Amino acid sequence: MFALRVGKNSRALNDDELRGFFEACDDVDDGASDDATGDDDLDDGSESGEDEAATEFPPVPISVRCPFCADGGEHTPFTGAAGVARHLRTVHGLAFQTMSHMVLLLQRYLDAWAARLKDTPVDEVATRAADDGVAVHCVDAAADQEIHERVQREGLQAVLEAQDAERHSMAREARKCLFCKRVCEDRAALFRHAYREHSFNIGLPDNLVHVNEFLAILEGKLAAQQCLYCEKTFTSAAVLRRHMRKKKHFKISAHNRLYDRFYVVNYLEPGRSWEAIEEENKADSDDARDDAKDESWTDWDERADLPTRSLFDDRLLPSADDCWAYMRAEFGFDIARIRTDHGLDFYTTVSLVNAIRRSAAARACFACGQTFGDGAALADHVRHAGAAHLVPPPSDSPFWSDGPAPVVESDPLLMSLDDDDGSDGECDGKAKDSLRALRKRLDAATLDALAEPDSAPASAQ
Repeated sequence: MFALRVGKNSRALNDDELRGFFEACDDVDDGASDDATGDDDLDDGSESGEDEAATEFPPVPISVRCPFCADGGEHTPFTGAAGVARHLRTVHGLAFQTMSHMVLLLQRYLDAWAARLKDTPVDEVATRAADDGVAVHCVDAAADQEIHERVQREGLQAVLEAQDAERHSMAREARKCLFCKRVCEDRAALFRHAYREHSFNIGLPDNLVHVNEFLAILEGKLAAQQCLYCEKTFTSAAVLRRHMRKKKHFKISAHNRLYDRFYVVNYLEPGRSWEAIEEENKADSDDARDDAKDESWTDWDERADLPTRSLFDDRLLPSADDCWAYMRAEFGFDIARIRTDHGLDFYTTVSLVNAIRRSAAARACFACGQTFGDGAALADHVRHAGAAHLVPPPSDSPFWSDGPAPVVESDPLLMSLDDDDGSDGECDGKAKDSLRALRKRLDAATLDALAEPDSAPASAQ
């Protein structure tokens, strides 16, 4: 039975761990029903999740207390945004037109408005209106936009700080695979294993936060014999595994809002779904003929807006542009000036960034080679040495020996680099093709790093 399930040439035949996952843990009688929804679920011809459209996922779960109530919201918290809106309208006579955009930061958003209205008469920031016969104050768009943006910035910063704390603690702990008995030494190894052995990928590590809680939810669903993608429940672990293999459901649904809070991108523009962001990016790329012909280049530019770590310390910034600005102000490291002063082309600039990351991982200054006991001492050295010290080593230095091989998986700093090498005029078609080919090689190198655990340096984390 096992050979029929996985194929006689499958790697699982020689791997005890994969055998343990794919092999049925219990015998299913031939006459028994395969699952709670019938045998048709396994034999309807759908191979890639076409039944997702029939799955209606619940709204984002929340726990919010009303800060406008006299008891300070000590009553039972609301578990849905609709209930919060109804309570505010009927009890407090308040209507926030964009409240649904702030679901992930709803408590912080309402607290900010409560503090504002404590010091400001409501008539100054809201207009009286009637809503289904109920007199309410509709908050003005300008006042709401101000609070909306401030809460978004604070919420994003809190998420990035939480993500950074995880990197230095929980991300380094050993954890068992969701699908087999393999115990991986840290989170990076777990993601590589899940991607390579089970074709399961929940996204880039730099876009994830509260990962242990995320994985615990997925473990709970599998323990309840529930498919992670379509959410259907089955009568046994064997049937669940067969269903997920047949339907290619080794993934989570992007339409399930339960998982929104675990992705940093959802805090960048609250209220905008990932589908809306994708549509906007697609429209922008369609306007440029070259981008429309080369999707990998467009994807490169999009990922430059991911959270980015500084080259010289552990500071995590919201985007690559913010990171460049921070390093320019904090360390005097101006990549544009360095490229101009030293005539660095795109290829050499990529090599420089990756070489600096390798030096920083070894607690060494890339410019003078001096080593330090910890990252803080290195950062202080670079900070006090100043811009005059931070110059690339000579071209024959071993510093350049590893070339443009990426150190950090999908490094946003590399993706943010433009193709202007400081020369006059525009690059000709041949030069552009070379740059485009280089970017493809770098993207391929990051995918190889996911698939091959030994291909990424230990410093990548």
